Amino acid sequence: MISSSSFAPFVEQRALGSSHVHGLQSEILFEDAFDVVVIGSGASGAVAAETFVRAGLRTLLLEEGARLKAGAENAAVDAAAVPALAGNDAQGWSERGWPWSTRNLGGGTVFYGAASFRYTDFDFDPSERIRVDGLSVKWPINAADLAPFYQEMESRLSIDYSGFTCAGPAPKSLSLPAEHLWEGARRLGLSPRPTPLAVDRGLCDCCSLCISAQCTRGAKRDVVNAMLGPLADAPNLLLLTGVKAVALTQETRNGVQAVQCMDAATGKVRSIRGQRFVLACNAVQTAALLLRSVTPFAPHGLGNEHDLVGRGLCMKLSEYSQGLVKADRQQIEAHPIGYRGPFSTVCVLDHYLDERCPTGVGGLIYEAKHDDWPPLQVDGLVLRVETILADHPSLGNRVRLSSRTDGWGLPQIMLDYTTDPRDLARLSYMVERSADWLKAAGARDIQHEASNFTMGSTHLHGTCRAGEDPQTSVVDRDGKLHSLDNVHVVDGSYMPYPGGLNPTLTIQANALRIARRIVDEARGQASVSRVPHRSAAGILFPKRALS
Repeated sequence: MISSSSFAPFVEQRALGSSHVHGLQSEILFEDAFDVVVIGSGASGAVAAETFVRAGLRTLLLEEGARLKAGAENAAVDAAAVPALAGNDAQGWSERGWPWSTRNLGGGTVFYGAASFRYTDFDFDPSERIRVDGLSVKWPINAADLAPFYQEMESRLSIDYSGFTCAGPAPKSLSLPAEHLWEGARRLGLSPRPTPLAVDRGLCDCCSLCISAQCTRGAKRDVVNAMLGPLADAPNLLLLTGVKAVALTQETRNGVQAVQCMDAATGKVRSIRGQRFVLACNAVQTAALLLRSVTPFAPHGLGNEHDLVGRGLCMKLSEYSQGLVKADRQQIEAHPIGYRGPFSTVCVLDHYLDERCPTGVGGLIYEAKHDDWPPLQVDGLVLRVETILADHPSLGNRVRLSSRTDGWGLPQIMLDYTTDPRDLARLSYMVERSADWLKAAGARDIQHEASNFTMGSTHLHGTCRAGEDPQTSVVDRDGKLHSLDNVHVVDGSYMPYPGGLNPTLTIQANALRIARRIVDEARGQASVSRVPHRSAAGILFPKRALS
């Protein structure tokens, strides 16, 4: 059994609300099937769960990790999480693979930099320039389908997208490094834009560096602050943290009836029944869950009739570049923002589609501050940027299950990934463009830092690919497994092409779209009168009629 002692220092013992329980407590009653079971409480799972709860559905939200104390840091949480194997048969395997965003309530949104881009038309259908054997890269939906859901999520998360869509003067929200980068972009003839952020500027006081750290003011709109916290006393929600979904179980060919759960600390196992199941674990964990769900009807795992679950794993390529601009400590400290505040405040997309780049597809470059102060205590002002670009999907890049087991006795997850040579050439080109930008901003001593994306990433996509043809995709346009009537996928697994931008907002908008479709379906199936149900503590409450 995996020891929970390493998690203890940063686990918040207080419940988020009356609907929150940590672990599989003996007093919890599971007499009736939940209307919907959501697995994963991160970017997509929280959006879906909130949609179901507000629609009156009796909802179970399962999260393997814990609620974190306010002072818990990303590095400590990651150090206590279970790694995966990463690599390939040709180059060997590392024990330091990364199959998580982060393992905690709220997932990666608790620590993310809050960059919240809309995908472009090209990202939904890159087939003119991106072609791969055996896989379609065209999404079954387009930007117009997501537009109202983008707009709704932007409103909910305080994302100001207006400044991103039109050129204008440098905004006052720029950090001191970003002011130099903005001017450097202008000198190159580029079109700098403020990075769209899920940050409430009215609450943000730029108190510190905020990447890889929780926001204690609630300015960074992580899903715990924005969605789960306000629902934590809802009578039709049960939020279970510290509970791992081991497998989905079937009693009939066309549907799933229950999820087998394990208390992550004690190893206690329990089966919980549901009418509908929504997978929001991330593109690695969702694929692994389906592959572990071996049943008499699905001997190779649920949804895996054509050996596609886990395939097409994309993690995006990225690399950091930085340089120094002449500045003294007094200048830096006198600036109203300086190094502090959001992770990124300026970006350029002039090379997103670039005929000079191999394949004609480049990527994003944006300010990417360090997540700790020591690297910034140098003689001069540090300018640091990151380039991000979509990798070519490949059938050979996949999530697999090892014959070896982890501390829970489950098959160890394998990230079988080989970088496409075309993508390495594209990355090299974009790193050169990053250096050009830094030099134009006045930086010297340009250095580059690999991101080790092949070991895993917080940008995970494509392992339960969406499409119209069941023989070439795992889910349909609404995230439903082709072979099952009541299992949906709402995380980055859905994406047939990963896109060259930070994916969180797109994942959330799509999760909202799919969740609304599930609610509509549930309303169509709901009976006029509903029998009473019990809360997590065993107290009777009426199951709300759907209206």
